[in-house]
Amino acid sequence: MRQITIIGVGFIGGCLASSIKKLKICERLVGIELSSENRNYIVEKGLVDEVVEEVPQDADLILIALPNDQVAEWVCKLRNHKALVLDVASVKGEILNRVESELGELPKNYVPCHPIAGSEKIGPRTSHSSLFENRPVVIIPHQNQRSGSQEFVIEFWSELSAKCVELSALEHDAILAKTSHLPHILAYSFMSMLNKKDVGLAGGGLEDFTRIAGANPDMWWAIFSLNEPELSKAMDEFQQAFDKLREAISKRDQHAALEIMNSAYNKRKRI
Repeated sequence: MRQITIIGVGFIGGCLASSIKKLKICERLVGIELSSENRNYIVEKGLVDEVVEEVPQDADLILIALPNDQVAEWVCKLRNHKALVLDVASVKGEILNRVESELGELPKNYVPCHPIAGSEKIGPRTSHSSLFENRPVVIIPHQNQRSGSQEFVIEFWSELSAKCVELSALEHDAILAKTSHLPHILAYSFMSMLNKKDVGLAGGGLEDFTRIAGANPDMWWAIFSLNEPELSKAMDEFQQAFDKLREAISKRDQHAALEIMNSAYNKRKRI
């Protein structure tokens, strides 16, 4: 590949840049980044060859690594570009709905993707080249996409040592609501309950459980609001599970409590 453009060179964009550079996937890698601090860093450290204001016309692949609520606008803006356009957003249904509402259909050059990999850290300074190794990447196929694009995308992610999985947007959002978005809701809610004295007596368990409460709130609010329908279902499902365990504890019902806890224990061991 001759040229790749990354729009948004923060943590995920920085990890993409670092991986692409390490594996020499393209001859030239350029970035679009609004933060002046990030722009200076990514050029100084060689994460990209150049920072530009607009996507070059001769780009072969465009990677949108922006916050979820900014993705649809860029997909629409790039609808006529010759390059294949991928995003890495963690919500799919609402983004696709916004694009279809604006354009009437999904662009032929657009393949929605989501690498199931990340961190509570932000910015390119914490990025690294191994983020996508052995991690699943969800690809959302659609009927309008250009012939051969699915194979191209699978090959790209495979070069980064990721494992590709195909899902519908609805399947993706329902699963991620439970496995990613809900855990962040729980971590934020739990930390909001604690006071200074509580935190002063925190052990490793609290640190492990609440690590993701250190993730950027603005970014996660966008995710919560975009995936609200599926997230609400996940919260209702969790409430039911929580209530069952709470009832067992209230009744001192050891059998019922241990049945729930052992089931959870065994599921966790298989991860």
